[in-house]
Amino acid sequence: MTTPDAADESGFVTPTTTLKANREVSDKNWEEIGDADMTCLNTATSDVATTALVTLNTQVTDFQTGNAVPNAEVVAFKGQDLSTMFDTKTADGSANVSISIPSGVTRYGFKMTATNALPTLLLNQYVDPANVTGGVTTNPSKIQSVSNATAATLSALIGQTRTPGTSVVAGALRDCQGREVSGFIATVSTTKGSATLIPGAQAYYFNSSVGLPGHHNQVPYADKDGLFMIIQLPATAPTGYVQMWGFPTKADLDMGMAGLKLIAELEVPLLSDTVITGSYEPLRN
Repeated sequence: MTTPDAADESGFVTPTTTLKANREVSDKNWEEIGDADMTCLNTATSDVATTALVTLNTQVTDFQTGNAVPNAEVVAFKGQDLSTMFDTKTADGSANVSISIPSGVTRYGFKMTATNALPTLLLNQYVDPANVTGGVTTNPSKIQSVSNATAATLSALIGQTRTPGTSVVAGALRDCQGREVSGFIATVSTTKGSATLIPGAQAYYFNSSVGLPGHHNQVPYADKDGLFMIIQLPATAPTGYVQMWGFPTKADLDMGMAGLKLIAELEVPLLSDTVITGSYEPLRN
């Protein structure tokens, strides 16, 4: 396992706090509400597959601005495998789109393409039966793509220029109650279950008060919005393991490196000039 190192530019440094849960009181106004709930970590999954066709009504918006992305092409697929697509739709002029999710689906994802935008994947989505009424759900209410302008702006804010041909990974971590988690570090590993960092990859964490990524000396690990991004990922391997590490308890923190726990992990495709986003949650069996 790669040891977290404050001296490099990977953004993989040992946190100095335990994992905390947070909530957004108003736009970009976040407050800490206690320890993150990790009681479901490494327990059996509670996922339930769909038993009938479910229609998802959602809207395509920009990751940073929140603006509608009309006429975006949306492909939905099972798991993280783009070859298992089950629906393809074009968003209307207001960026609204309806996706038909067949029976037998647990986790699924989207690929979004639009004019003046990087191809964007949204992975690890789940049809929660509690959010389905009459065969229809609006969860998630928005699926976000990343425009070329947004990609350039986010990189410029941290003094970087994205290398053409590389992948970008972004997302947020939530606890067992669905609350945003702070205090973790993120990376993309070449190996499952341990942190084997990809050379050149750099993780950055968003400053929750402004909703933008910050330099390592300003935001060394995840802030209250739980958002992170990892840039300069060479698309030389077909997949990588997006990982989040942290200290669930004070006892873990007091142990130092020996107490650092793998909190979340998802194998994702690493595609050239593509942004791979996802919803991350505690690792389940």
